[in-house]
Amino acid sequence: MTVHFLRHANATLLLNSGVDLKIVSAHLGHNDIKTTANIYADVLKSQQQKVAQIIEFNLEND
Repeated sequence: MTVHFLRHANATLLLNSGVDLKIVSAHLGHNDIKTTANIYADVLKSQQQKVAQIIEFNLEND
């Protein structure tokens, strides 16, 4: 297990736990939030899908 792997795993866990992208970006020491967004685009996309499912569930059950 490498330091890079641990860093990536940490960021992924934070994002999947709902920690704001800006906070994760600062935690990683990125100068630009776009860097973080580009690297973790796959994680962010899955978060968007979760949000859509939550909204859909709530609309169907109201």
